[in-house]
Amino acid sequence: MNDPVIIDNTIVISTINKMNFKEVKEYKNTIQTYISKELNNFSITVEVKLSEEITSKSYIDSKEKLEIIIENNEDIGKLITEFKLRI
Repeated sequence: MNDPVIIDNTIVISTINKMNFKEVKEYKNTIQTYISKELNNFSITVEVKLSEEITSKSYIDSKEKLEIIIENNEDIGKLITEFKLRI
């Protein structure tokens, strides 16, 4: 879930998937009531949105995948070098 954004008197909660959206939507009224009561501001509204899905990068081949893995974990690169592994 992304961080909520406040626009005027509206709190926008962006969710990352449909399941998350459904769960937050069920608690929307409870969240709005709690926030309004705690802040003593009953003009606040809560809006729940489903974020646009971000398409993940598809890799061309296994060598490219391995390069990404090595970038994230240098120890993998050391192991490949030490054991003289090939793709």
